Amino acid sequence: MSILDVTEEQIFHTLGKGRDPNFKQIEKIRPTITPPPKKTYIASVKTPTYTHSVQAPVESIKYVPSPEVEDSINKLTTELSDLKKSVSGIQSMIKLYLSVFALALVIFVVLLGLLIIYY
Repeated sequence: MSILDVTEEQIFHTLGKGRDPNFKQIEKIRPTITPPPKKTYIASVKTPTYTHSVQAPVESIKYVPSPEVEDSINKLTTELSDLKKSVSGIQSMIKLYLSVFALALVIFVVLLGLLIIYY
C-alpha cells in the first residue's frame, strides 16, 4: 500500500475522531510559593569598647636609587619626550594633509559643477 492509496476514511479511522479513550492526562504538580518567614529583630545594645594602645609614628622609608638606575630613568624620560614630540609632529602633518585633501575635493566638485552648468 502506498501513501497515495490511503483515503480520508482510513486516516480518520486510524487516528480516531477525538481523544483516545485510554488517554489519561498527566497530573503536573504545581509548585506552591510560600512566603518567607518573617524575621524578628532584637535591638542589640552595643557597649563601647576602649582599647588603650599607643601607636608609634610610622617612619617614611625613602629609597635612594643607585646611580645606574637614576641614569636609565633619565635616559628613558628624554626618549619618551622625544617620542611624544615626533608623534605630535606626525599628527599635525596628518591633519594638514587631510585638510588639503578636503579642500582639493571641494574645489574639484565646484569646478565639475561649473563645467556641467556651462557646457
